[in-house]
Amino acid sequence: MVDNVILSEQVALGFKGGPTFSTDKLAMVNGQERRLQNRSVAIHQFMWEYRNQTRAIVEELREFWFDRRGDFKAWLLKDWGDYQAAGEPFGVGDGSTKTFPLIKTYTGGFNPYERTIRHPKSGTLQVFEDGIEASSTDSPSAYHFDSDTGVTFAVAPANGVVLTWTGHFYVPVRFDGDVFFATVDYPTSIDALSVSDLRAVEVIP
Repeated sequence: MVDNVILSEQVALGFKGGPTFSTDKLAMVNGQERRLQNRSVAIHQFMWEYRNQTRAIVEELREFWFDRRGDFKAWLLKDWGDYQAAGEPFGVGDGSTKTFPLIKTYTGGFNPYERTIRHPKSGTLQVFEDGIEASSTDSPSAYHFDSDTGVTFAVAPANGVVLTWTGHFYVPVRFDGDVFFATVDYPTSIDALSVSDLRAVEVIP
């Protein structure tokens, strides 16, 4: 379960990270290599990188960590390295299907990866049918979004209609490590603090 609790976007600037896979590699005696993919879903991991930050920033982060009870409660993080989509395809209408997961596709041209987006930022999500914006209020093109299922239209998009979306989104994460170590940059300044080895890892439902 992920609480709809968002870390301040200003504080979130201190986290760096990105997607990770898990692959086992076995070197053979003839020099060849065998690889085994342990999971098909990329899990995002983040680490707090700011050093000698203002006391106000670190105290806000610490208070949030207490609120989440360390690792216990999941929350939402803005990944400043990848937080938006523009004109992103997420389905094609067939005249009967009403619900479509919200996805973002990454590809180098050969092996596309589809990432499910479950937490768009409130007020930024725009959905389009063949380039025409759908409505989130009562109308023939109305839709609503649910983090478990995705976008559900009141009326199934007609056959061949291309669905796209634009907006910002968050990553559902939890802290990874039930400790919060902060140090003062003494004697330079007692108001500059650093936090050591604070991590967050994506939560996949």
